[in-house]
Amino acid sequence: MTSNITWPGIHFQQSYIDYQYDWNHFSTYVAVIPWFYTIPTFIVMWRIFKIFIRFTQKKSFNRIDRNVLLVICLSQFTCFALFFFDYFMTRFPSSGVITAWCATITPNHWLKMILFFTLYFTYLAMVIPFLMPVVRLFIVLFPSTHSEINAKLINIGVPIFLFYPICFTFYFIPALGICKQASFPYPFGSVTIYYTNSAFGLRNGYFHLYNIVFWMAASVAANAVLFYKVVKAKSKLVNKSRNSYKAELSMTITTLSMIASYAVNAIFLVLYISFAGTNA
Repeated sequence: MTSNITWPGIHFQQSYIDYQYDWNHFSTYVAVIPWFYTIPTFIVMWRIFKIFIRFTQKKSFNRIDRNVLLVICLSQFTCFALFFFDYFMTRFPSSGVITAWCATITPNHWLKMILFFTLYFTYLAMVIPFLMPVVRLFIVLFPSTHSEINAKLINIGVPIFLFYPICFTFYFIPALGICKQASFPYPFGSVTIYYTNSAFGLRNGYFHLYNIVFWMAASVAANAVLFYKVVKAKSKLVNKSRNSYKAELSMTITTLSMIASYAVNAIFLVLYISFAGTNA
């Protein structure tokens, strides 16, 4: 049945069906190493969630702004979900554990969903952090009514942001997920989850790149305005407190880390598009 059909990726290729997994290889180590920093990160994230739940139940946010804490929780959850699905799209299959099995099945929608959720949370991880400087900016601009304003912002903005990634992943609806050989430096037998037969032949590369540029510019602009307002407010104080210094330092570190994250992703994506061309 399969001999007269040209299957994409590694599907029904005898060399991959006969592949024997070898755990003592760098691809296995690459798949294991991320858990050493992900598990501690998850513990920290869980503690943040517990703090948010505890303060919500007590309805006491005198020391911690509820909206800021909610945005932090959303950002942490989005990043962890992105890691989880990206891990099963690239790191885990590249170890070679599922290569022989994947070669014996047909391309299907279940494999596609792994890739879909990876890209969904990739876009979400770009837009959710934008809320942080905006929420903090409203705290500075409207010190007496910021809670109500930020609550409306989050109630409206979060649902829109949750739908936003669909605008750049809708072409996955008819697509099928496949396993394909991972590129250099991965050896034969290391595979990744990819897709074929997307709607209108659309690819993700340029959508992803344009979003990185846009949200990086938007986040930098929001942080710049926030920094300006905080410095301006500080200049009016007779006594410069240590808290004002911490606020400036926090915003500087946040801005630089966001720029670094966007820039690194953009560089890797440009390189990928350059090598992959129309397949990006």
